[in-house]
Amino acid sequence: MHSLYEIETVVKRVARYQGLSWGIAEEAGKTVRALEQSALPGLERFDRLISFPYSKCVREINHKEKNQKYLCPIHFGLFFLDQSHKPDNQLTFQFSNILEPLLIIPFLIKAAQKNLISFNFKSNEFKFFIGSGKIISLDTNKIPHQSNDITLEISNQRIKQYSDETWDRLYNMSLETFVEENEEKKLLGAGAGLTDND
Repeated sequence: MHSLYEIETVVKRVARYQGLSWGIAEEAGKTVRALEQSALPGLERFDRLISFPYSKCVREINHKEKNQKYLCPIHFGLFFLDQSHKPDNQLTFQFSNILEPLLIIPFLIKAAQKNLISFNFKSNEFKFFIGSGKIISLDTNKIPHQSNDITLEISNQRIKQYSDETWDRLYNMSLETFVEENEEKKLLGAGAGLTDND
């Protein structure tokens, strides 16, 4: 087995050989490394991407155009990493298809953490959700080589994962930790006492 450093370096060099700038090639290497480190087949997916052939991949992402085909996942991921902080980019976008969608996931994880947003990716073949708390939902058994009829929702609104009843019950329970303030309890050690030098 090769080290993660070796994998990152080889991918970076191959991406540069395919005509990508050194900066984008470095991002491709980091992405494949992150996937391999997470026990996902990043290197295999990268190999399949460049064998497509890579020259047919669309590298310019126009998020306002719905019918873009054969989108490069590296450029797609970098676009949303760089642009998703803008409020007008926190909408729902549609694309015809993207090659090797697994490769966009590390980029979207970084964007979600950096900008405190979430990504909800849906296609005919599979879907995933990435929140700003490093949590993703992904079925690793069903990652396609190409996704079609894609919808990508970007939002800076957290989705509430609990009921109002749960919140009320826990909040009321947390109030039980408060000590009612009076002079007697201050003398017995509850609270800050009679002198508070903070």
